[in-house]
Formats: sequence, C-alpha cells, structure tokens
Amino acid sequence: MTWTHIKHILLGALIVLSLFLSVSLLTTGSQSNEQTTSSGGSTTPALVDRSSSEVFSPNQIILHEAYDSHQLASLADTQDLVEQSYQTMRFSDVQTPKTLTRSEYQQIVYEDSWVEFVFDEEIPFGLFSEGFEDIPSDYENRTFNRVLFNLNNQSRVLFYNDQEEQTYEFEEVRIPEDLLARFRDTESIRYTEATGLELNHVTYVPSSKMDLSYENYIVERLPDRLFIGQFFEETSEVNVRSTSNGQQYTSLTTEVVINDENYTLSYLHQRTNREELSLTERLANSFQELAKVENWKDRSRYKAYNSSTGEVVFQRYLNGMPVFSAQQLDSEVALRIDGSGMKNLRLPLRIAQTPISLDGYDKKELPGGQEIADKLEAAGVDLSTVTGLKVGLTWEESEEDERVIHFEPDWYVNVKNDSNWYTVDQLIELQGESLNGL
Repeated sequence: MTWTHIKHILLGALIVLSLFLSVSLLTTGSQSNEQTTSSGGSTTPALVDRSSSEVFSPNQIILHEAYDSHQLASLADTQDLVEQSYQTMRFSDVQTPKTLTRSEYQQIVYEDSWVEFVFDEEIPFGLFSEGFEDIPSDYENRTFNRVLFNLNNQSRVLFYNDQEEQTYEFEEVRIPEDLLARFRDTESIRYTEATGLELNHVTYVPSSKMDLSYENYIVERLPDRLFIGQFFEETSEVNVRSTSNGQQYTSLTTEVVINDENYTLSYLHQRTNREELSLTERLANSFQELAKVENWKDRSRYKAYNSSTGEVVFQRYLNGMPVFSAQQLDSEVALRIDGSGMKNLRLPLRIAQTPISLDGYDKKELPGGQEIADKLEAAGVDLSTVTGLKVGLTWEESEEDERVIHFEPDWYVNVKNDSNWYTVDQLIELQGESLNGL
C-alpha cells in the first residue's frame, strides 16, 4: 500500500469522525431546542458559549519597552490574560478628558514601558459598565480604541481615541498585583519584534520575515433546522418554498433565506419600532444576538460599525489571526438592530470543524511589515490613506474535496473610505487600474 493510499484512508477516517462528532453535537443541540420550544420558549441555536470580553477584546496587544523595542503578542497566548483583565480591573472617578495629539501620544509610549491594547473599532465606555464605576451618563457613549497600561506605575492607565485625539484617565485604578507583569513573560507568550508604521495612524507590524503555517480544516455546514425555531415564533405558520439555490422561509413579518450555493443565512424582519439606540445599547444588543447564532468554534471579534446604516460586523478568527473570504461570506457575521430587536442578519453556515495535515501545505514565508509598506508606496498607494495593515488567513476552497478548506496566511490592507479588506496584491492591482483610468 502506497503513502498516497494511506493518506487518503486517514483523511477519510478524519472526515467520518468529524461528521460523527458534528451529528452528535447538533443532535444534542436540536433535542435541547425542541424541549425549549415545547415549553413555550424560543430556541437558541448557538452551541458555543461566547463572552463579551472575547468579542470586544483587542485585535492587537503590544509590549513597549522604554526607548527600546515594540513587540507584538500572540493573541492566542494572551487570551486568558485579557479575560482576567476585563473581569478584575476596575476604574472610577474619571478625569476631564484631555486633548492629546497622535505625535504626543506616541512620545508618551516611547518614553516609558507599557502594554497597549489596540482595537479595530471604537469601544464605548458604557459597554463595560462593571469595569467603569460611577461613570457619568454623558461618558457612556464616549469611545476609545487604544488603552495604555503603564508597567512601572500600574495606577496610570490611558484610554485614547486616536480619531478624536482625546485621552481619558481615572483617579482610582484597581488592577490585581502582577497581572500586568505577566504580559512580560516571554516564555509563556510568543512575541514578534514590531515596527510602528506612520500610516493613517501608527500601526504596529512584524519587523522581519515570517514563516507561517497553512491551516487545513474539515468544515461542516450547519443544518437549517438549527435556526428556524429561533427566527419564527410559530413555525406552523411558516411558508417554505424551494428556490434555485436553496430554501426560503416566510411569515407575515419575517423572511429567512438559506443559500446553498454560498452557504449563508439571510434574515429580514419588518419592524415598526423606530426607537433610537445609543452606541452602547446597539453594540450590547448586537452581541446578545451574535451569542444566539454564532457557532464558529474559535474567536469572533467586533470588527466594525457603520453609523449610517446601523450595521455591526463581527469577524471570525482562527488561531489568533483574522479570517478573510470571498465577499466575507464565510468570515463575517453582519447584523442590524433597532429598539424592537434584530432587523437584518447575514450568517455564514459553514464552520471549521477538524484540523488536518495535508501534503504540500506546510509553511509560507511572508515579508516584514516595512517591506509591505514600501511595496504599497512604490505602487502609488498613499500610505496616509491606509487605515489597516495586518496578517490574516485567506479561506480557500479545496479542489480535491469540498469538505476541506485551506487557510493561507497573507498580508491584508484597508484604505480610507472603503470598508473592504484586500490582499496587498489585490490592492496594488486595483491601484493600477485606477491610475490607468479603468
């Protein structure tokens, strides 16, 4: 028997095992849902527990040593520390906010030793009311997207909004002893030397070339029945019809469309309540809806909020890196909430279930961040318009087996006034088309 035959047998065994585990899990969830429905309550299709501290956690953690270095922490290695930080840190007696330019903020970072939390999107103080004690009501919807924890004086913590150039400090800071010091544990936490790039804002990227692993997973498609009871109060009144690419479920006020071609669920509910929600309320309510339906086994993080449409977007992560896919259909959950509840939802139905190892998918070498910035600038991209630059995983369909997905590491970039993220090569191609008048 050749190695190829052995490999195919092992892969087949893994797929069968994955299917068995998935069926067992989903059957358990379905039985639980049926019991809930029979007692008059609504079902909850989510089979994965998710906390707000996970969903609204930083997308970068940087260790700054005074006058010396910047190091990017592995998000996977710091998950527990971040969770403890959210659960145990307390801040009270907020001071009057101060204006602090970005250059002044960076000077503060350079002159002392800090742990910095950086967020993809602005976070309102009111979202973590337990951590911020006695905060005035007019502060609840003020926001920050960076937090500095001083390693030499842990009573000094700065909350900074680099768009508004406003900084917030608190008179009383209570942090458990040694919690911050644990971020310096380079044996337990993998760190990568980083460079601060002057883009639209200072962005920290790995300084050197990286050898990153391809990830390969067997994926499972979640069944329709897992969700229908969640979206309809009376399933007996639901009209079901087959479409060219899936199923459509409708009632007088609600429509759910299952697309079997791109593996997504779309939800629309006609609501008459036009009550305005604050940013804190909108994000808190969006998290509650996410927790009901998201079954991605790894992290899902708050990515973006569109103030003009009210849409909130959550991005899936795998092993500490964001996942990107075609039109983000497999990598993002997007929803809209108003005062009466959820109005719209777009939910991926496929989840990465079982990691596998395949021949030909090992490591990929990626350039350092400065080299990527130079490449963008050489292609005519104005770096001051670049709002995001990060390493992520590209969702790629397997040509050999539709149940297998390859996750390829690559550099991703986002530019001002464009909600899409592109690989660097994609953005350079678009830049060339723009310069050529196409």
